[in-house]
Amino acid sequence: MKSLRIPLLFAALGLVSAAALAQAPPPPIAPMEIAGATTVNYEGVIGLIEKTPGLVVVDGRLLADYRKGHIEKAINIVSDEMTEGALASHVATKQKPVLFYCQGLTCGRAAASVRKAVGWGYTKIYYYPTGLDEWLKQGMPLVRSK
Repeated sequence: MKSLRIPLLFAALGLVSAAALAQAPPPPIAPMEIAGATTVNYEGVIGLIEKTPGLVVVDGRLLADYRKGHIEKAINIVSDEMTEGALASHVATKQKPVLFYCQGLTCGRAAASVRKAVGWGYTKIYYYPTGLDEWLKQGMPLVRSK
């Protein structure tokens, strides 16, 4: 009987550990800041949209996610597919302001897009690292696409 208790104890501990891991939020994979870009929060995004003429807002998520809801005036350029030409087709010059966002810190798509744009020489890059996770938490609206 004693020999059965030890495996049962380890099995119970394994279940507890697995349950604890399942409840833990995923670790952030996106940085809060990227050299060459200005980091903004949801209030900064609102200010940019309201006060920055010619601002291009880029949602880097997959098209299906974009269609479910995105920030008003955002275009969809999936970060994995963003080429210099694809960005240039929406942004007239490298001095034009561009805001990148995705789902949030666990997504990483906005960070990838920002790094590409900075590397291509864009100079007015805004980075919203907490993305739609923060946007929705603050009760901000989304626009849905077909």
